[in-house]
Amino acid sequence: MKWDDLLLGRRTRQNHALEHATITILSGMIPTLNVAARSNSDGFTIFGDVDLGQLRRALDEALSRLQAGEAELAIHPNCGTNLAVGVSLMTIGTMLGMASSRPRTRVSALAASSIAGWSAARPLGEYVQRHFTTLPDLAGVRVTDIARRTFMGMTFIDVHTVQE
Repeated sequence: MKWDDLLLGRRTRQNHALEHATITILSGMIPTLNVAARSNSDGFTIFGDVDLGQLRRALDEALSRLQAGEAELAIHPNCGTNLAVGVSLMTIGTMLGMASSRPRTRVSALAASSIAGWSAARPLGEYVQRHFTTLPDLAGVRVTDIARRTFMGMTFIDVHTVQE
């Protein structure tokens, strides 16, 4: 196991890359696409209703393009990683700002940390995606099943993958 597989397992990182690439391609097919997704070691789940035929075409293209070396498809600007990184940066900055004994310095530090966290969230989040939460090396990965389910009026689509 590599050191960068410690945060998330290899299969989860691969599925996260496939999830991002699929959503990117699907967004090109459906400009009004409004979904969220969550990856795990067995595949990923899309939260939202999508035509399964379009999803399958997007999945096949995403898998093919990642396997052909288009690693940038694994990085998505709206990934939750970017949000988590931004919130973490702002929290750390806030804690450091609160350590000041002067109220005026505290307010300035809080404002500066919020702006800095917001500004750094996307580039640092993309760095974290690239090195820790996605893995675009999908050699031997294939999609085994796509299943739609509904729970309490919400649609979920489960995409299952295996590594051969």
